[in-house]
Amino acid sequence: MLKVCKRIVIKVLALVLVCLIEIYRRIKPIPRRIYFCYNQSIHHIYHSLFIAIELSNIQNDFEVQVLSTSSRASCIIEEELATVSNNVKFIKIHHPGYNKANFSVNWFVFLCRLRMHKPAAVVVTDYFDNVFRQLLLKTFWVYSCHGPENRGYTHAHIKDYDLVILPGAGELKRIENRIGKINNYAITGYSKFDYLQYHKIGNLDLFKQEKPVILYNPHFDIMQSSFFDKGIELLDRLSKTGKYNIIFMPHPDLVRRYPELINKTETIADVVVLRHQKINLDFMAVSSIYITDVSSAVFEWLVFDKPVIFFNSKKIDWKVKGIYPAWECGVVAEDIQNMLDAVEGQLNNPLEFQEKRRELFNETFLNRDKNVSRLIAQTIWEKLQNAGK
Repeated sequence: MLKVCKRIVIKVLALVLVCLIEIYRRIKPIPRRIYFCYNQSIHHIYHSLFIAIELSNIQNDFEVQVLSTSSRASCIIEEELATVSNNVKFIKIHHPGYNKANFSVNWFVFLCRLRMHKPAAVVVTDYFDNVFRQLLLKTFWVYSCHGPENRGYTHAHIKDYDLVILPGAGELKRIENRIGKINNYAITGYSKFDYLQYHKIGNLDLFKQEKPVILYNPHFDIMQSSFFDKGIELLDRLSKTGKYNIIFMPHPDLVRRYPELINKTETIADVVVLRHQKINLDFMAVSSIYITDVSSAVFEWLVFDKPVIFFNSKKIDWKVKGIYPAWECGVVAEDIQNMLDAVEGQLNNPLEFQEKRRELFNETFLNRDKNVSRLIAQTIWEKLQNAGK
C-alpha cells in the first residue's frame, strides 16, 4: 500500500512539474524540434540514430535533438556522431543512475520529457510513448521497429502511432496477422543496415588462431531463451572440440539482468564474451555461423547470407505455433549433440538453406541497396509538412 501511494505521489508531482515547465515554454519562444531518446537499452540505438543524422542533414525546419540518459549509450552515440556528418544536437542527461546498467524506464521518460521543448515529433523504437503520454506530451509519434517480428511479441498499440516505419512487405503481413490492420505506416527498409554504408568492417583481431567463427546470440527472455537451459553447456562443448573460435554475444538485457550467469562463460577456452558490445553488425560480419533461438537479430544476419542454426531447447512445436518465421531458413536442433552435428554439417554445406534465407531476406527488407535512413528521414519530414506541424 505504501509503495502504491508513493508511486501516485511521484506521478502527481511529475505532472505538476511538467505542467509548470510547459507553461514557461509557451511564453518563451523556442524553435520546434524532433527528438530521439536513448537509455540503457543500447540495442535500440542503431535502429534510429542514423535516421536522426539524416533528418538533421536534409532539412532546416526542425532542430534534431538526441537525448541520452545512459553513459554507455552516450559513448556509442558520440562515436557515431563523430564519424558521420550531421547537424544533430546531442544532450547528455546526467542523473544518479547515468552510469548504472539498470535504470527505471519511468525515470528515463520523465528526464527526457523535462528536456523536450515544443516537440514537433518524437521518434521511438520501443513502447515508451505510453509513459510519455501520461506526462501530457502531445506530438507526432513515429515508431521505427527495433527488429522484425520473430516471436509473436508485437504490441497492438503500435496502431496508435501517427507513423509506423516498417522494413518490408513481409514484416507488414506478419504484424497485421498478429494485431490487425495498420493504417499509418510507411514501408521504407531497415535503417540499421546503413551501418554497412557508413562503416567499413575489417578484421576485429579477436582470436590468435584462424578457425571458423561461431557466433552464439541467445535472447534474454527466460521463457524462450536457450541460454538458461543449455547455453553454457553448448559453449563448453563447442570449445572442447578445438575446431572453432567462438563469440558469445548475449542480448544486452541478458547481460544486465543475469550478470552472474554471464560470469560463468568467462573461463571457457576460445570464447570471446561480449558484455558491452555496441550491437552493430561488426561481429556478425566476421562470423561463419550464427546460433540463436528467438532473437529477431537473425534477420540482420541474413544480410551476410551465411548459415544459421536455431537452438530449440524448449522443444517448441514451432511449425504448429507459427510465430517463428526465421526458423524456416536454417537447421532447428533440440539438444547439444544435434547442435554440434548441425554446426559441422552447415560448415560443410553452407548453401543448404541459401534459397530460404534469401527468400526471407527479400520479403522482409525493401530498398536493400539504398540509404534507408535518408528515405525514412524524408518520409517523416514530408509527413510533418503535410500535417502542418
